[in-house]
Amino acid sequence: MRNAFAIARRVLSQFAHDKRTLALLFVAPIVVLWLLSVLLGSDAYEPRLATVDLPASFQTALEGQDARIVDTTEAEAERLLRANEADAVLRMRDDATLELWAEGSDSAKTAAAANVVAKALSEAQQEAADEMEADVEERKAAIEEALAVQGAAASPLAEKLDGLDFDMAAHLPVQDVETTYLHGTEDWKMFDFYGPVFIGIFVFAFVFLTSGMSLVNERGAGTMTRFLATPVKPAQILGGYTAGFGLLALAQAAVVLFIALAFIGFPNEGPVWLVAFVVVSMALASVTLGLLVSGLAKSGFQVIQLMLLFVVPQILLSGLFDLASAPEWMQVLSQCFPITYGVDALRAIMLRGADFASVGFDLAMIWGFIALFFVLAAAKFRKKRA
Repeated sequence: MRNAFAIARRVLSQFAHDKRTLALLFVAPIVVLWLLSVLLGSDAYEPRLATVDLPASFQTALEGQDARIVDTTEAEAERLLRANEADAVLRMRDDATLELWAEGSDSAKTAAAANVVAKALSEAQQEAADEMEADVEERKAAIEEALAVQGAAASPLAEKLDGLDFDMAAHLPVQDVETTYLHGTEDWKMFDFYGPVFIGIFVFAFVFLTSGMSLVNERGAGTMTRFLATPVKPAQILGGYTAGFGLLALAQAAVVLFIALAFIGFPNEGPVWLVAFVVVSMALASVTLGLLVSGLAKSGFQVIQLMLLFVVPQILLSGLFDLASAPEWMQVLSQCFPITYGVDALRAIMLRGADFASVGFDLAMIWGFIALFFVLAAAKFRKKRA
C-alpha cells in the first residue's frame, strides 16, 4: 500500500511541476464545454423562405410562423436559392397547388421549411373551415327565409337552392403542396449533408495529431536539435516536414475519399479531383498548424491536450452545428478558422456541384492560413536557433 501511495505522490508531483499540462488539463475541457453550451442553447432554426405571388391569406399565415420570409420576384427568388441565401422558394404551380422548391443540400433545413409550410397550411385550413361554416349558416338563414315566403311564390326557394354550390378555392387557395429540389433528392438524409463535414474534420484532426506527435518525438530524440545546429534554414526544415506530411495526406485523402464515395455512399455532385484538392489543402493547413503548435508541447500527451484547445473549437464551429441561430460573435469567430472554409468548399462541391471558380475564395483562405502558420512556425524556429 505504501508503494502505491508513493507512486501516486510521484505522479501528482510531476503534474505539479508541469504547469502547462496542469493548465491545459482544466482550460481545454472548460472551453469546449462552454462552446457546446452556447451552441446547443441557441434558439431553434428559422428557415429562410422566398415567396412569389402567393395568395394573400396564405402569405399572412406564413408570416405568422417562425421563419424568415421575403416576398420577391421569380428571378430574385431563384437567385437567392442558387446562392444558398434561401432554404426554399414557395410559388403557386397552378390554381390550388403550392410548389416548395427546396435548396435540398441540407435535409434538416428542407424539413424545417416543410414544417413551416405545413403549419401555415393547417392554420389556413382552419380559417377556411370557419369561413365555410359562417357561409353555410348565412345560406341556411336565407333558405329558412325563403321557406317562410314559399306560400307566396316558389321561385325564391329555387333560387336559394341553386346558389348552394361552394367555391373551394375562394376559401382555401392552397389545397396541395408539391416538393421539388434544386440539389439532391428526397432520398438524401441528414448524414449526406454531414458527410463532407466528417471528411474534412477527420483528415484535419488526424493529420494534426500525426504531425504534432511526430515533431514532439523528433525533438525528444534530438533530431530537431541537430537540425538547428546545421546550416539548414528553418524554412527548409519546415518545408521538408510539410512536404512529407503533405504526401502522406494525399495518400490518406485518396483512401478516405474512395471509401466514402464508393462504399459508404456519400453523394458527390462535383469533380472528384477538386474534392481531393480541398482535402489535401485542409491537411496542409493542419500540418502547418501542427508545426506551429507542437513547439508548445513537451510530450505526446500535451499534443492531445493542445488539440482540444486548438482543433476541437474549430470542429464545433466549422458547420457540425448550424450557427444560423448562434450569437453573432460566434458566427464571426467561425470565419477565423481554416476548417470552416474547407467544410464550406467540400459542401459546395459534393452537394451542389460547384466548380473551381465557385470555391476559389474558400481555397484562397485555406492557403492563406497555410502561409500564415508556416511563417509563424518559421519565426518560432528562428527564435529557438538564436
